[in-house]
Amino acid sequence: MAGEPFEPTGDLPKSARLSFYTPLLPYFLALMFACIIAGTFQWRAYSDIFLTLGTASVLLEITLRFFTSIFSDKEDPRKKYLFLCLRFVGIFFVCMWYFYFRIDANPYKNFAPREATITVKIDEVSRGANDSRYGVARIVSAPEFLKNSKGHKVWYTISDGKNRTSENKNITVSQLVKLTGIFASVYPDEVKARGHFSAKPESRAFEKYLNERFIYFKMNARVANAEILESAEKRFEYFEQVRQYMEKSLTSFWRENIEEDEASKVYRAMILGDKSLLTKEQKRSYMDTGTMHVFAISGLHIGFATAVLFGILSALRLNWRIQPLLALPMLYLYVCACGSRPSALRAFAFVAFVWCALSLSRGMKPFGALVLSAFIFLLISPSYIFDAGFVLSYAIVASIFVYSVPLYNYISYKIFQRIELDEISKTQRFLRWLIIYFLGAFCISLGALFVGAPLSAHYFSFVAPMSILYSPFFVSGAGIAVGLGFAGFLLPDFIVRCFNEVAVILVGMMSDLAVWGANVWSGRIDFLMPSTLLSFIAVLGFLFISANMARKRSAFFRFVLAPIFVVSIMLINLFYA
Repeated sequence: MAGEPFEPTGDLPKSARLSFYTPLLPYFLALMFACIIAGTFQWRAYSDIFLTLGTASVLLEITLRFFTSIFSDKEDPRKKYLFLCLRFVGIFFVCMWYFYFRIDANPYKNFAPREATITVKIDEVSRGANDSRYGVARIVSAPEFLKNSKGHKVWYTISDGKNRTSENKNITVSQLVKLTGIFASVYPDEVKARGHFSAKPESRAFEKYLNERFIYFKMNARVANAEILESAEKRFEYFEQVRQYMEKSLTSFWRENIEEDEASKVYRAMILGDKSLLTKEQKRSYMDTGTMHVFAISGLHIGFATAVLFGILSALRLNWRIQPLLALPMLYLYVCACGSRPSALRAFAFVAFVWCALSLSRGMKPFGALVLSAFIFLLISPSYIFDAGFVLSYAIVASIFVYSVPLYNYISYKIFQRIELDEISKTQRFLRWLIIYFLGAFCISLGALFVGAPLSAHYFSFVAPMSILYSPFFVSGAGIAVGLGFAGFLLPDFIVRCFNEVAVILVGMMSDLAVWGANVWSGRIDFLMPSTLLSFIAVLGFLFISANMARKRSAFFRFVLAPIFVVSIMLINLFYA
């Protein structure tokens, strides 16, 4: 855990307070709020006015700062806050204009489904049930009646259904693919165009999510009607070869014929993020227990892979200043071999910022690296603010810094304040370490639960409160499995076999626990938050209250007020709905 336990009756140490501060934070907040407001209310017609207001506010701040510096030598705190507000407002309005500048409007809001042939550039690809392929692509060419769709994103599905007759093509990122099938608009509402209705509520929820990500079209094609026109870029072909090598490494065992066992498939799904290897019962069990995140290639996987690389390089006594030069390329290979998922790339960017800063003796704080990586990704694509993976990953990591770590420090101080390390035995030391480990995992799970509840209710229409009990064990088990699997890519085959055998046994126990927990004590609550804005208010309020109340002497204000705020917003949502 970060930092030493501190006296709970006083303020946070200065070093802890500074870890939550970064000069980029006000500008990031302005960008984030602008993207949320612009995407929620769709005031595209006023984009030029927003640019004018933003520019005028920034120019006014510069002018006032210039004249006050001439006519007054005294620093007035009120002027400082005035300048900050003017700058924040200016950046806010400029970023609202920037959002509409980067995100195109829907050119066909009521397009009836019809057969069409389009050419797309693959941006994301995932494997689904029955060997299907799905993901996001960008339209390169389209028929005349769809000419305005060029350049827009489309959600594609390539499948022959349950009774497939052929193996799916090897679709990879950056390929140019011609698809012939049913082209349709995304309709987030219950009543569709021309009397077309969505039969399943979950289908409407998914289409609403696509619409929030500004993906306006869908394309369903059979395998035979998907033609690869151009091969993937050389680097992506190399990444695919790395993936195949990783799959081969993960199926190397001392025992024979176990690579097709359920536990072995779950192990591969956990390392490579391939959920198609899971059975329906396993997916339901992990979702009901709130532990499905162990299959999402994100901070958990990248963090443990980084720990493996750091451990190996440190054991080789490699100079810490050049460690990132060797470790980061190998880590990036793992990210790309798992499909270059945005969540994995974001986690990699966070690790790269911190590790490189440390090697250059810049001492970048982890919270500062988190803000910097989020800022860069939002500048690249403002629509990320409505992506479930983006919001969940950054919100949970932020909750660790502002809520979980102070809570861990507070509880550990209360438990161990009278214990002197030099007076306890080795057994007691081990028990103390065990308590600290699971206490830290519990605090992280608690913070993740509170900050993730409104987001899960919004994106997935349910909340799994019992994840607070299951997550510490599943995260620990997944971390060990990922560490063993990733280390196996770098070690001789006989060691790989041993690692895989241990990992599969561990993963099998986790799957059994998930199934048992889902059937006996899942605690899943079906809860929908239809308002995007309310869910963001709940998350940002939790983080803001946690960060500011951390200095309070009362444990109630520090650790209870923020969860109460989240629950209150979710109850308000019931009246909104």
